[in-house]
Amino acid sequence: MLSVLLPPMDGIQFGQHPDIVRLMKGVFNSRPPIKRLVPEWNLQKVLEMLTKSPFEPMNKISFKFLTWKTVFLAAVSTFRRCGDLQALRTDSGFMSIVPEGVIFIREGLSKQDRPGHCCKKIFVPRFNKNSKLDPKRAVECYLKRTSELRNSAENSVNQLFVSINKPHKAVSKQTVSSWIVGVIRLAYEDSEMNVKAHSTRAIGPSWALFKGAALTSILEAADWSSAETFKRFYYRELESQSWELEENSVLSPASSV
Repeated sequence: MLSVLLPPMDGIQFGQHPDIVRLMKGVFNSRPPIKRLVPEWNLQKVLEMLTKSPFEPMNKISFKFLTWKTVFLAAVSTFRRCGDLQALRTDSGFMSIVPEGVIFIREGLSKQDRPGHCCKKIFVPRFNKNSKLDPKRAVECYLKRTSELRNSAENSVNQLFVSINKPHKAVSKQTVSSWIVGVIRLAYEDSEMNVKAHSTRAIGPSWALFKGAALTSILEAADWSSAETFKRFYYRELESQSWELEENSVLSPASSV
């Protein structure tokens, strides 16, 4: 990028100058990339928490916990970034509710969009085995709870997710990220736990693959162009964890994509 913007230095393109090359090698050596082989947190543990109080019964819980649950289930079932979730809209042309789930077209361009590859559908699926962990049910309940908030005389918001506190404006991707982190930390009862919301983009697909989902379906849902991207940056070795995997308490492979 700097080579395009800045003039050559000593007759050499900026990005290829020996001093710049040495600097970048030093940065790489001092802060090498971190490759995570095992999940940062236990998805089953978080999902089990979401089936109990204060996240159920969904039609009676506080708006805060309804929001947290909806955002987390959407993130872990769509495999999408916080920026994608933040950009979801509810108005005509951007959202369609079908028996199998909820289809969204995000507003604006996603990080992976490019000429010939953009406006990919984001599908929030319906889970039949456990209604308490059904992402479609959560989204529909959230839409019902927020219908008056987003269509009031003082406020008109088309984005799916709105702030928990008044005046319930559209939120940023940083707020969506903080909600996901809040859910994970609550499951571990650790407010200082070092976890990132982006980890759902790794743990969700890895869990789906472990439970038997087709790799092609996972790549399509996450909008990855190749399996190499998933393998290099997102795949987690779930088999290395000594967790008890109960079929009815986790996302089923067919539904998770």
